[in-house]
Amino acid sequence: MKKDIRKEIIIYDGICVLCNFFIRLILNKDKDEHFNVTSLQSNFTKTHYPDVLKVDSVAVIKKDGTILQKSKAVFYILRIVKMLFIIRILILILPTFISNIAYDIVAFTRYKFFGKYESCPIINGDLKSRIIE
Repeated sequence: MKKDIRKEIIIYDGICVLCNFFIRLILNKDKDEHFNVTSLQSNFTKTHYPDVLKVDSVAVIKKDGTILQKSKAVFYILRIVKMLFIIRILILILPTFISNIAYDIVAFTRYKFFGKYESCPIINGDLKSRIIE
């Protein structure tokens, strides 16, 4: 476990079009600025959380250093920002292995259906201060 951090951190696939859309949506909805974000491709992730790179998924680093991945991370993020209630309920009622299978299917096909960037797009404006590079 890592030391306590000030804000929780979402780690996402920075070259994934779907992931970037999701992150922008989350940051705009997160009015209390609960989360900062960084990409799987960032030096921060590679240096501080290399184990996250072993699983190609979204991750949340909680303030106490706990790491949530896949459907648990998605559920936690959606709960904090109070959005997509139906998806939260589905994740909550399904056994974790089933919700992770659904997550893995989306993760496996995300580039095919949504595309990917050549490099991580830059987030500008008010949201830039919430990015860890």
